[in-house]
This record gives sequence, structure tokens and C-alpha cells, in this order.
Amino acid sequence: MKTIFTFLLAAMATLSAHATDYKEPIVVVVNGVSAEQTGTISVTETNEGYDLTLKNFVLNSADGNMGVGNIEMKGIKAYEDGNATLLTTSQTITITEGDAPDVPFWMATMLPPVPVELRGKIEDGHLRCFIDIDLQATMQQTIQVAVGSGYQLRNQSFEDWHTSADSYVEPHGWHSFESATGMLAALAGHHIEKSGDAHSGETSARIFATSLFGIIANGTMTTGRMNAGAAVANDTNNNAYLDMSLDATDGHGDPFYTPLVSRPDSIAFWVKFRQGTPNADHPYATMSAIITDGTYYQDPEDKEYSNVVAKAKNNTIAQTNGEWVRIVTPFSYTDADVLPKAILVTLSTNADAGQGSKDDELLIDDSELIYNAALANLQVKGQDVPAFSTDVADYEMTVNEAITADDITAVATSRSAHIMKTVEHSDYGYLCTITVFGGDMAKTATYTVKVKSSATAISDVKAATRQHADCYTLDGRRAATLSEGNVYVRRMSDGTVRKVLR
Repeated sequence: MKTIFTFLLAAMATLSAHATDYKEPIVVVVNGVSAEQTGTISVTETNEGYDLTLKNFVLNSADGNMGVGNIEMKGIKAYEDGNATLLTTSQTITITEGDAPDVPFWMATMLPPVPVELRGKIEDGHLRCFIDIDLQATMQQTIQVAVGSGYQLRNQSFEDWHTSADSYVEPHGWHSFESATGMLAALAGHHIEKSGDAHSGETSARIFATSLFGIIANGTMTTGRMNAGAAVANDTNNNAYLDMSLDATDGHGDPFYTPLVSRPDSIAFWVKFRQGTPNADHPYATMSAIITDGTYYQDPEDKEYSNVVAKAKNNTIAQTNGEWVRIVTPFSYTDADVLPKAILVTLSTNADAGQGSKDDELLIDDSELIYNAALANLQVKGQDVPAFSTDVADYEMTVNEAITADDITAVATSRSAHIMKTVEHSDYGYLCTITVFGGDMAKTATYTVKVKSSATAISDVKAATRQHADCYTLDGRRAATLSEGNVYVRRMSDGTVRKVLR
């Protein structure tokens, strides 16, 4: 018994500082202007919660790089929602000087303590978070750091381009016939270019149709790879495809696919569409987006595919009369038990292959995968919250019983949203707070219910879902599964530790 107790103490000491480093893409937005870079975020689990550190943070821009310093938030409380561990905090921190040898000066040396807000999650081994740094008081600017990939399309504003073939260019993360495969790829022609006519920023992507021997070749762009495999325009050997098992890369060194690890509700683009010669029988441009498990898929399909998670299609994009128009298309999810791993998005100057006119053009800018953050229904102790509406935040009701967060039933409008619930005791009864996070953590919505109650039970602030728990072997290793006959240490997010005999 004494030996077991000694092992438990050793394991508990090991658990007090379990750190994981996440090397992730970072999008930094300064006063509305965004830039992509990479960085390493360290997340350490302690008895007090989680510590998150972004070390040697540097602002990269065309005007040069500026060292900010080390951004560290400590004691972040964790809440478990399904497979996700939610991390939220609002703190005032002191940014410390970094130690990267190639940075000559750190802004941290001249900054007072600054307000910082974090909302994020760890889910299926991925870190996704937003860090908002308020520098208005000292530098009249705000900095938002978005960490993590697999939630949005790359190069959303179409500002970054690479050379594809024969000095032609393609946007990072996107491809056209210039980098196509197939036996007719050499004859497919040039169908994409950088345009200075942009909805925002400086550039957009322009795809345009051409004519070859009197046959219309639609302008097409995809996050996958084009295949030109047949002379007949509507042959399915002419398609856009993805396959995460292939190791081919484009002119920027990126693969011909876009990873996606979440389930967006809809997809949006800003477009400007013009038909060179109006065609009443084939008047529309088109957009399609298919979420898959990453195995081979092509659009248009040549067979029935079982690896599809969801589809979104808009084949009625009409002429926009010279104006930028935002199109939003919802995803329709299948019932297949398939995990999302990739997305194939394709836009074309005509919804019908080989149709339209040779002078058709479609300008594309500012893509967005949309993750809704809202509630569809809300109950307390099995009772509907009176007059509940998705777009109304505050409510009152009477329930003469003691209430905990587990007594709140909240249903989100989005399948990928996360919900955090807390209950505080008040002089009138209880204050219930329900926070909804969009699946990519970009959007949040908060609902409050003041519950009048004559119940005398005191309820402290309590997380709605079960506290995050991890199991470890007695030598301090994290255990993904528990084996019969073994002893484990289970550590809860509030720092408590207990022995588990399987």
C-alpha cells in the first residue's frame, strides 16, 4: 500500500506540468490588415488549469519584421464539450522580451501591461485559438492572432500568388489548367490571372473562358487539381480532384488539396461575373464545395462516392452588372460516418461544361467558411425558456428548484458549435450563462437567463459539462485507453487527482 501511495505522489508531480508544443500557421490581423506566418504555441497543463505561451512573437509585414515578445497567459480554466477542451480567459499581462537572436529589438521593453483575451480549443490533437491583444492605449492598434489550420481556405483574400508553369501564376492554395494533369493538359490553355480589381486588398483572382477550335473552354479554378482528360467538354475525365495520398506539389511547394478538420455551416465568396456574350440558355457561373475524408474524389463525379461528408453548390451565379456581390451557400451534410479531412472547392465561368462565351470572366475574392454561433433551443430544468429566440440574448424565468449547469439543455444551430454553461447563485436565485462558440472559434454568442428561485441551495460557478479529465499510468505517461487490472491516475481540470482501478 505504501509503494502504491509513493507511485501516486510521483505521478501527481509529473502531471503538474504536462506541456505540448503546437507548431501552427498563424494569421495576424493588425487594424484589419492580415498576414500569414508560422509560430509555435506551448500549452502546459498545471494544477491551476492551463498555461499558454506564444514565444518570440514577431509581426511580419512587407515593411519589415517587428519583434513583439513573449505572450503568456496562466491559469486558464478548461471546460470539456464532447471531444473539445475549451480554453477562455481575459487577462492583463506583461509581455516579456524574447530571446530570438535574429530580432534586434523587442516592443515588450516599451509596453505597459496590456489586456489580452483568449478563446480557443484543443480537439482531436489540433489547437485552434484567437488571441486579441489590445494596444490601443499605447500604439492605437489592436492585434489579433489566429492560430491553427484546417478551418478556413488558404489565401482567403487572394493576395499571395506563385508561378505555376510557363511564367503563368496561380493564387496560393488554388490551381487552374496551368498546373493540370491529363493527356490534354498541354492544350487546355491559360485561364487564370491576377487582377487589380479587388473587393478588398490589392488583388483578386480572375478566371476567364477561351475558345479552342470553336469549342468553349470554361475558366475554372480549384483548391484541388484540374485534370484535362477528354476532348468532349462534359466528359467526367475533365474534372477537379483531390487525393491526400499524392505527394505532388504546386509552384509554391504546396499539395494539391486543402485540409479541413471541422464542419462549416456555409461557404461564402465575393464575386464579379460578366458574360462576354449573353447566353440565355447557359447564363450562370458556378461554385461547388465538397468536404471529404481526404481519399480520392473528383468533381464532376464519375461514380457514387462514399467518402463525402458534405456538399455545397451554387450553379446560379448571375451577372453582377459590374458590382461585387457576396454569395453564401449552405452545406448539406450526408449521414455517412465520415470524418472531414479535406475540402475541394471549384469555381467556373459557366455551370455547364463547354457553354457560355469565349469572353466570360469571373472575379473572385475574400473567401470564407462560415461557422455559426447561436442557439436553436434553450431549457432550464426541462422547461423551455419563455419566448426564446435565437437572436435574443437575455431572459428571465421562475424555477423553484436548485439549479446546476447540468440542468441547462442548450442546442446549437450548428453541428460544429461548442457550448459552455455556468451557473452563479444570486440574491434572486440563479444567473445562468450560456456561451456558444462557432466551430472555428471565430464567433461567439452569449445568452443569459435570470432564474428566480426560492430554493436555498447555494450554487457556485460551475462548468456545464463534465470537467476535462485525462488518465495517466503510475509512471506519468498519458493513457489513451485503460487496460483491465491496471491502476491509473485520473486528473480533472480543476486540479483534483484520484486513483482509478480498471
